[in-house]
Amino acid sequence: MKLNQLDLQAALLCGEAVIFDEIDSTNEYLLCEYKHLAVGSVCAAEHQTAGRGRRGRSWYSGKNQNLCFSLLWRYSADEVHQISALSLVVALVLAESFTELGISDIQIKWPNDVYYQGKKLGGILIESRFENNDYYLVIGIGLNLSMDQVDLNVVNQPYADLSAYHLERNQLLQRIVPQLQKNLKIYPLVGFENYVERWQSYDLFYGKPVKLLAGDTEIHGISKGINDKGELLLEQAGKINAYAIGEMSLRAQ
Repeated sequence: MKLNQLDLQAALLCGEAVIFDEIDSTNEYLLCEYKHLAVGSVCAAEHQTAGRGRRGRSWYSGKNQNLCFSLLWRYSADEVHQISALSLVVALVLAESFTELGISDIQIKWPNDVYYQGKKLGGILIESRFENNDYYLVIGIGLNLSMDQVDLNVVNQPYADLSAYHLERNQLLQRIVPQLQKNLKIYPLVGFENYVERWQSYDLFYGKPVKLLAGDTEIHGISKGINDKGELLLEQAGKINAYAIGEMSLRAQ
C-alpha cells in the first residue's frame, strides 16, 4: 500500500506531512525547507535516489518496499547541550515501537543503529542548521521492511528485514512519529539519564569484546554499556573508559 499523506497528517502531534513518490533525500528536502515548515513536520518517500547514512555512506531503499522518512525539530541554544545523545533516544523509540508490535530480538548498536536478530535493520542520520540562535534538526530514519531487491553495490554488510511480520508502512509511521515527537519535546526537560536504563536493555554488544574504528585507529575493549551522556563505556586493562559519539564505528572484535 502506498504511503498516505492524510493518515500521516492525522497522526502528527505537530507539523505537516509531506510525501513524495520519489525524491533524492528526505533529509535534504527538510534541510532546504526548514525555514518554511512547522516544527514536527515529516517528509516521507516511496523511493529515495540519493539516501544517505552516517559517515557519508549511501542508504539503500527499494521502491515501495522500506520506510524512509525524516522529521524536522528545533531546539534553542540553551537546549543544545542535550543534542549529542539525541540519536540514542531516537533509536530507543524505534526499538520500543517494534517491541510494542510484538517483535522480539530487537537490539541497538551504539550509538544509533537498530538491529534485528543480530543484523542491521535500520539507521538514523541527524543533520542540523543554525538560525537565529536556534538549532534546526533533521532526523532521518531508514528501516528495512522488505529487502527483495537489494543493490549489493550499496548494501555491503549483513542486513535484516521484517518481511515476516507483514507490517503496513502507514500504520508503522502512525505509531513511530507521535512517539518521536513526544520524546523530542520532553527530552531537554528530563535529560538523557532518563533513557539510559531503557537503552541498555537493547544493547547489542553489552559484555562483549568490541573494537571502535576511528580512521585508521582501532580501540579495543569490553563493552560496558553507556553513561548518562550517551558515551560508550569500554573496559580496558581493568579500567572503564568513556568514548564520546563521533565519527567512529563500533564492531564486534
